[in-house]
Amino acid sequence: MEVGYIYDPIFTEHRTGDHIENENRVITVHEVARHFPLLPLPIRKATKEELSLIHNPRYIEWVQHAYEEGYRFILNEDTLLSERSFEVARYAAGSTASVIDSFKRGEIGRAFLNIRPPGHHAERESGQGFCIFNNIALMARYAQNQGFEKVMIIDFDVHHGNGTQDIFYDDPTLFFFSTHERNNYPYFSGSEDEIGVGAGTGFNRNRPYGDYCRDDELLQLYDDLPDDFDFDILLVSAGYDLMADEAISTAQITFDGLRELVRRILDFAGEKPTAFLLEGGYNLPSLARSVEITLEELTCYH
Repeated sequence: MEVGYIYDPIFTEHRTGDHIENENRVITVHEVARHFPLLPLPIRKATKEELSLIHNPRYIEWVQHAYEEGYRFILNEDTLLSERSFEVARYAAGSTASVIDSFKRGEIGRAFLNIRPPGHHAERESGQGFCIFNNIALMARYAQNQGFEKVMIIDFDVHHGNGTQDIFYDDPTLFFFSTHERNNYPYFSGSEDEIGVGAGTGFNRNRPYGDYCRDDELLQLYDDLPDDFDFDILLVSAGYDLMADEAISTAQITFDGLRELVRRILDFAGEKPTAFLLEGGYNLPSLARSVEITLEELTCYH
């Protein structure tokens, strides 16, 4: 079964200057990916109607006109806006649909999405934390509309995926599982007692870890993946900022630890369609090796 791949130079056009979340990230990843037997998939721009499945329409309209009205960031200066940011963010979110369509046609069994801006901090009402629209959330909703009724999301970024949690917190058709550094952005979300509300109670599971987390501690948390949620598709927020060489966390995850993590996720997925979406990861050499490991595992069907 083929492994699909999303990338396009348009993802470099969200200009953020010397911000750590910049175009060199996807360029670096693409240099790695071109050495693997991946099936390139077409990019696609999300419509505003599609984005409204996960975001308040008023927020979408604000982003569309924010730059021309003089805004240069969302909420604060960690989430920058440039002239093309709205269009690029629509392509990042919308291109997830190409992967779902390819899954549905049986053309691929796994995929890697080399897209930016990242998405997992974008909540229903606003972007934040380098994220404008929530790419994995739109992918999940689109997947459900295409017949993948139950969606599993795993988020191993060192930061809690507060946006994804916010969007699906009351939804029993999606299980959100996040491991993340406890004393890190966004600081006030991601505790173990956040388990969902209403019909979604029990379908949100956070497993935070302390400072200087090492491989064995992280991997042990994945024993808590749900064994009673019969999902149709698995989506992964792949944030590589948990690696030891990254500057914005204390986590000490090694490349061997990452490989074991990816293997555990793929074993958990079994034969279900599985996609990894780029989230964090800002040390370029570390990012390159991390993605290389991920692609080695994705393209090697055991």
